[in-house]
Amino acid sequence: MTANLEFQKVSESARWRGFSNLFHKENRSWWGTRRWWINILLWPAMICGVLGLALFVFPTVLQAVDDPGIAALGGPVPFALEIGRTIFFELGTMAFAIGAIILCQDLIVEEKNSGVTEWLLSKPVTRRAYLLSKLAANLISLLVLTIAVPSMLGYLLFSLRLGEFYPLQPFLSGIGVQALHTIFYLTLTLMLGTLFNNRAPILGVTFASLMGGSMIGGFIKRLLYVTPWS
Repeated sequence: MTANLEFQKVSESARWRGFSNLFHKENRSWWGTRRWWINILLWPAMICGVLGLALFVFPTVLQAVDDPGIAALGGPVPFALEIGRTIFFELGTMAFAIGAIILCQDLIVEEKNSGVTEWLLSKPVTRRAYLLSKLAANLISLLVLTIAVPSMLGYLLFSLRLGEFYPLQPFLSGIGVQALHTIFYLTLTLMLGTLFNNRAPILGVTFASLMGGSMIGGFIKRLLYVTPWS
C-alpha cells in the first residue's frame, strides 16, 4: 500500500508535465462511470434505428403505393440504399457533431468556474498537458462510442439490405469524413471553453457554425479550406 503512504515519482517531459494523470482522469470520466454504456446504447439505437427504417420499411411502404421514385432509382434495393446513405452519412454526421458539442461543452468551463483549472495550473501542470489530455481522452471515447459502434452496426444493416457485403472502401471513406467532422467540432468546443466562462456562447457559436456554416462559407470562400462547411 505504498501508494497511500508516499508520492510515486512520475517521469515526464517538462512540456507534458501532468498529461498522464489528467488523461487517466478524463478516461475514467467515460469508462469508469455509466456514461460509456449509456452512449454505447443511445447512439446505435438512434442512428441505426432510423437507418433500419429507411432500409427495410420505407421502400416497402412506398413500393406498395407505386411511388415513381423507386423505379427512377432502379428498384427498391437501390432506392433503400440511397435513402440509407443520406440518413447515415448526412444526418448522422450532423448528429455526431451535435453529440460532441453537447457532451463536451462543459469540460473546461465547469472546471474554470469551480477553480479546478486555476488550481491545476498553479501546480506543475502545463497548459499544453491540461488541454491535450482533455482532447485526447474525449476524442478516443467519442470516436469509439458515437462513430465506431454505430458504424459497425450500420455496415451490417447495409450489407443485409444489399444481400452481400457492402463495398468497404467507400463506406470507410464516409466514416473518415464523419470522424474529421466530429474532431473539428470537438476541438472548436474545447477552444471556446478556454475563451468563455459559461455554456451559452459555446453552444451559440458551435451550433451557428454547424447549422449556418455553409452560408458563411458562401461569402468567405477561403474558410471552406479550413472548415467542414464545403
